[in-house]
Amino acid sequence: QLISLWKRFVDVPFSPKLLREQNHLLWLSIRHLVKDRNLKVDLIKVPAHSDDIYNAQADSLAKDTHLSLQPSVSPLAFCHVPCLLTFNSLPIDMNIRHFLRSIADARALLSFCSMVRFTALGSPSLFDWAGIHYCLSQIKGFASHKNGRPEFWIFRIKLFLDMLPTLTTLQQRKPYLYSPDWLCPQCNSAPEDLNHLWTCPYILPELNPCLTHHSEVVKFRDSCLSSFLSLKPLDSKFQIEFSALDCWNYETPSPSCLWLTKGLLPAHLTKFLNIYFPLSVIYKTISPLLNDFQVELYGEIWLCQNVLFHAWEESQGILAASKLRGPSSKPPSTAKSSQIYNSSLATVSQDSWISWISSSIIR
Repeated sequence: QLISLWKRFVDVPFSPKLLREQNHLLWLSIRHLVKDRNLKVDLIKVPAHSDDIYNAQADSLAKDTHLSLQPSVSPLAFCHVPCLLTFNSLPIDMNIRHFLRSIADARALLSFCSMVRFTALGSPSLFDWAGIHYCLSQIKGFASHKNGRPEFWIFRIKLFLDMLPTLTTLQQRKPYLYSPDWLCPQCNSAPEDLNHLWTCPYILPELNPCLTHHSEVVKFRDSCLSSFLSLKPLDSKFQIEFSALDCWNYETPSPSCLWLTKGLLPAHLTKFLNIYFPLSVIYKTISPLLNDFQVELYGEIWLCQNVLFHAWEESQGILAASKLRGPSSKPPSTAKSSQIYNSSLATVSQDSWISWISSSIIR
């Protein structure tokens, strides 16, 4: 690549395309030196590790420069570039379009992580926002209706933003349809908010979100552990400390475990992994595993919850037409008893559950 760039930008007249290249100020400095001293330079490719004296000298100089502080003097090119752009008094030595895009992304991410729904959880330092941004950037299909799985992408975004239509959310949006006194339709023991989705004790063991969430967290943890161990050999200390991280505490579950379930990477997770791996490797490894984890939550918990929730809505007389209408000033013509409105699917016998679910699947 070095020889190719040299032939394109040093041995030929100046081209504006040079300004799109990374380190273009350095290239312009080289051009200036070559032309100012009337040098003739021939580049010869030398095989790596061939003990070539000049190649070894170039490697040594490159390593020393990489480890040293940035030069305090301006490159010669500063006086010869057609246009020198700076940011915070520093020269921009990269593709200007990419630079402006990165600045816009950084500002958008700063505004995003400053949203009340995130700051209410605690300090921004609790989360690895760079990793979160990377994972979100991998969700490319949710904006298209032709990607084959639009419902899952929508679920993942709403899960992250705490916008899933749980009963608590619906009680806030449409209090005229959903009484604020109603508890979880499945267990009737607690308000059905986002966190309750993963801790609700259904009456059917086969449809117990709490146990399902436990098993999926363990599967996610073990998948991460296997993936990182496949990258390089690590001792048992790494495995023990990784498994003991608070984000894997599914018993309570811990706040960081609930954050991870939503897609918020806890800072302590990536900080621990960063001892052994670069952040780029960590993000690239965790992102697809997090996606698989949330796919299982979507299929095993959310879709089942939707089926049961719609059945409960019908039992309360909440139909699709009533959801489209706004609050009515007229009282309903037929008032239902408080016993019906306080009913819960938890009061239905297990045999009735199995019969109803089976018939629903067959339909």
